[in-house]
Amino acid sequence: MKKRKLKSFVLPSIYIVTIVVLAISISLLTRTLLSRSEPTVDNYDYSVNVFNESDDSKPVNNEVTPLVTKASKPFIGDSISILKDYYDDEGSSESQESSLIYYQNTYMPNTGILYASDNVFEVIASVSGTIKEIKQDEILGTVLTLESENVTCVYYTLGEVLVKEGDQVNQNDIIAKSGQSQIDTTKQTLLFEVYLDGVLTNPNTFYEKTVNELD
Repeated sequence: MKKRKLKSFVLPSIYIVTIVVLAISISLLTRTLLSRSEPTVDNYDYSVNVFNESDDSKPVNNEVTPLVTKASKPFIGDSISILKDYYDDEGSSESQESSLIYYQNTYMPNTGILYASDNVFEVIASVSGTIKEIKQDEILGTVLTLESENVTCVYYTLGEVLVKEGDQVNQNDIIAKSGQSQIDTTKQTLLFEVYLDGVLTNPNTFYEKTVNELD
């Protein structure tokens, strides 16, 4: 049998092909192993995802921030104005003069805020509480007292009353409608007084306090 001598380029070609095959095999094996380790839709544990999708650098804040509600003004409506403001002992002489109520030849300092409108408007609970008293006054008409912890709100010159004594009401519930009184018979009015811990308080200051500050 006659021996044949391999040509010089055959062995290098075999080496090159072998190396290419090995490289391809290693690459395919690596991809297979990586794909097995990656989470899929079926096996992914969403409980470990503690980051916000919109910002990967910030953890999700699952705490609920409580709402802080301020005391409400005692009415609903846009066409309501202040007829007489609260008489402030420390106010200017001009503001004090404008806060005097004139009735039967007598000037009286206003102990609340007298609101007025040409039309009937709805009166609401400034805070949540209990309707403590509803009574009639010859000069100031229907008077309603709302108590809540250390806060007492008194509503004067009411027209129709929509609650009764002992009722529990929530802040912003409609409790009555405006009415007329001997102070001003030409307009619909509401005289609103506030007492904190039994002390007469300027309602304008009262409106700035949060419910937490009133407790």
